[in-house]
Amino acid sequence: MVDPLIPLILNKSVEIILGLLLEKFWAWVLKDKNFQRLKRSLKMQVLLLYLDWILVKTPLKYLPESAQENNSETSG
Repeated sequence: MVDPLIPLILNKSVEIILGLLLEKFWAWVLKDKNFQRLKRSLKMQVLLLYLDWILVKTPLKYLPESAQENNSETSG
């Protein structure tokens, strides 16, 4: 009779402990300071991806003369 109760008690205890830990973790993650830092980081990543995409799309003929000369000097 006691044997089936032990796993049930252990499971419920682990469930409660994990619930409390997750609650504390999300409270920490969603703090305004952390949230602002994550939001700024995400914006920076999106901006870098956009700039990379623009640079890949821009053919060399649309770049200014000085940029083409600098590019040819570094590659040659």
